[in-house]
Amino acid sequence: MEFNLKKNEKLSKIITIILAGVLILIIIMPVKEEVDKSSAIDDSETSYEEDYKYYEEYYENKLKSILEKSYGEGTIQVMVRVSSDEKSDYYYNGGEEQFIVEGVIVVADVKDSQALSDIAFAVCALFDLPAHKVAVMTKN
Repeated sequence: MEFNLKKNEKLSKIITIILAGVLILIIIMPVKEEVDKSSAIDDSETSYEEDYKYYEEYYENKLKSILEKSYGEGTIQVMVRVSSDEKSDYYYNGGEEQFIVEGVIVVADVKDSQALSDIAFAVCALFDLPAHKVAVMTKN
């Protein structure tokens, strides 16, 4: 009789451990939530557009600040075009999205053609852009 009790105790302990493990797995298992797809798409598009604007403004302000140190306050206006392209080598990581600078326009209040050339060269070097994607113009 003693032999059967010890065998039953071991069996009940094993069953208890197995049931506890299954219960833990059920608790830990992720639950899929139903999400309204239309609202999720609207939110992601809005933040995506905000990211574009943020990076455009950031690069514009930074470039303008750098150029104005060389050519004087109020002499430079900058416009930067940013897009998302995962295949490009010219990217700047913005969290999960990769943003690239596609083109830059600089309007400078300088008369020297060498200064315009220097500005174009600096912008190409800074953003690793080919020269045909950078336009530097003078103010009239």
